[in-house]
Amino acid sequence: MANPTNPHHFMTYSEVAEVLGVSRQTVRITEAKALAKLRRNPLLKQHFLDHISSSSESRSQDQVPSV
Repeated sequence: MANPTNPHHFMTYSEVAEVLGVSRQTVRITEAKALAKLRRNPLLKQHFLDHISSSSESRSQDQVPSV
């Protein structure tokens, strides 16, 4: 999830969890399910692959990418 005031700042799972009032684990699981749905949908699959290939490879595992 990108911070609306700075689109180049990606929020961590902890930051997203605090905003939504859920646990980090819930955020991670929700993200994994959403990304799996994108990967399975043939209409969205190419868009998803284009997006992740253009994303920075250096993000840490604790950051949530904007989709």
